[in-house]
Amino acid sequence: MLFFYNLSLRLYVLLLRIAALFHPKAKSFIIGREKWRYRLKKALSGEQRPIIWMHCASLGEFEQGRPVLEAIREQYPGYALLLTFFSPSGYELRKKYPGVDFVFYLPVDSPYSAKSFLDIVQPELALFVKYEFWYYYLSALKKRHIPAVLFSAYFQADQPFFKFYGGLYRKMLGCYQQIFVQDKSSRELLAQIGVRQVQIAGDTRFDRASKVRGTLKPFPGVVTFKQKYRLLVAGSTWPEDEALLKDALAELWAQKFKVLLVPHEVDDANIRRILDLFGHEACLWNEQDAVLIQKQVAVVNTVGQLSHLYQYADVAWIGGGFGKGIHNILEPAVFGIPVFFGPKFRRFREAVDMLALHAVGHVPGSKEMVRILKDEAALKKMGMNAQSYVHTQLGATRKIMDYLSLKCLRSTS
Repeated sequence: MLFFYNLSLRLYVLLLRIAALFHPKAKSFIIGREKWRYRLKKALSGEQRPIIWMHCASLGEFEQGRPVLEAIREQYPGYALLLTFFSPSGYELRKKYPGVDFVFYLPVDSPYSAKSFLDIVQPELALFVKYEFWYYYLSALKKRHIPAVLFSAYFQADQPFFKFYGGLYRKMLGCYQQIFVQDKSSRELLAQIGVRQVQIAGDTRFDRASKVRGTLKPFPGVVTFKQKYRLLVAGSTWPEDEALLKDALAELWAQKFKVLLVPHEVDDANIRRILDLFGHEACLWNEQDAVLIQKQVAVVNTVGQLSHLYQYADVAWIGGGFGKGIHNILEPAVFGIPVFFGPKFRRFREAVDMLALHAVGHVPGSKEMVRILKDEAALKKMGMNAQSYVHTQLGATRKIMDYLSLKCLRSTS
């Protein structure tokens, strides 16, 4: 199994090197890791504080890990914090994040990379968020007796850990000193394969969404755009989501809805494609007030504002449900508004839970969405259920910090 693991990593890097000739993200993946040993050693050369290392796959996992980072910074200021990303979409957007001391790409997993990385960093604690399993890094941490903790993890029966061929992945689970899972089902699955160092803590994204709700930024331009209309905020959309909204546009206008569209990709080419799709009905969200007032669709062409923009929404559409899976539904849910998305949501615990509570809705097409939006009483009830569910799920960060304080962290003052 280890042979195939190594082979898949080599093939992955080879394909990325080829893709880097044409694709900016693949290019960032390759260039961002060039001379990483020299750059990492130079950055840490004068650091005298003990180091805590947190690794996140991408931006979504960073938002999941952020509450724990902020709690460590507040409660244990004597530690230096190193944050690594695997994906360019995480690193490029958070490489200047002020809540940590160092931000780097994680070198691709290998015996040499793991040894070199840990030799330079020498962390006292390694934190991994949700879905990060790198064999050589985890094995090296265990061999060096450096505690590794996984949190906000969510396991399902179709994952390799629970298959006959998943021996290597089960071995990785054994490298963690503690695993914090989101729910009882995850703990039971791990117990079936003999993994016992598990605690149910919930999902730290709920804590993050709640904190954003209490520290909102104003956007006067959105107020100008919305006027007296109802506002549908479509977050992290992909082409399939945008096509659905385009099909529903006339019906949405008949129901007095405007659309604030926040695409997942905000490069110039994609923004131009979206503006062309919606035609004369659309403009950029930072246009002059006179233009905003006249348009039905405003397209956001910058990043970092989405979680705050939901404060103006009457309804939210979450993108990704026609592709690999939906994006964050908690950010709008915390505002007590109805949330809708496409059919691919089963991998997300909160979506399954909230659907059972009639707190969200999934729709296969524009006609179904328009029909649901006509039921004012149902929309109001859905929003109330969503907000109530979020409130019942708070507290994961505190449970994780209680463990870290007891087992892993020390006063450095």
